[in-house]
Amino acid sequence: MRREAFTDAYAGAAPALYAWARLRVKPALRKRLDPEDLVQEVCCRAYQGFDRFDPARGPFRGWLFGIGNRVLQGLLLELGRDPRAASQRGPGPGDDALAAVPDEATSISRRAARDERLAAFCEWVDGFDPDERGILVHRGLERRSHEEVAALLGLSEEVVKKRWQRLLARLRERGLPATLGLEP
Repeated sequence: MRREAFTDAYAGAAPALYAWARLRVKPALRKRLDPEDLVQEVCCRAYQGFDRFDPARGPFRGWLFGIGNRVLQGLLLELGRDPRAASQRGPGPGDDALAAVPDEATSISRRAARDERLAAFCEWVDGFDPDERGILVHRGLERRSHEEVAALLGLSEEVVKKRWQRLLARLRERGLPATLGLEP
């Protein structure tokens, strides 16, 4: 039951998690920190901690991105201490942790990483200015509130609301991949 519940919840969030990892790990850093490895590490940690997930406290997606942000922060700190760290061992989960994750969940991650529409979307977003990227990542993918995004980016809440509305309209025009679930 736990395995199926995790896989079902993860399937809905994996494309957004991959896009998030791809957009958070800047191109210059990708030689040392592969977004796919970051996604697998988040998947493993989420599966290991799935018993602690409480839907009454919030949706799975928010919980998953909370794990993602902690994993990314830890890996960036590790890279700051030893710039060769990720390239030497890779940021991915150990064999034991990965073996515990249902095969279905790892296939979902791989499928998201190989989705051509998702890759094209991420490349397009790479050209956004930093505030637009931040709004897309934090409001769209992580589904944080306008207030939280404003605090993170140093903008007013009203500016974030308006820019998110305009950005969402551009994304719809562009034909954003529905699998991202940018609109709850």
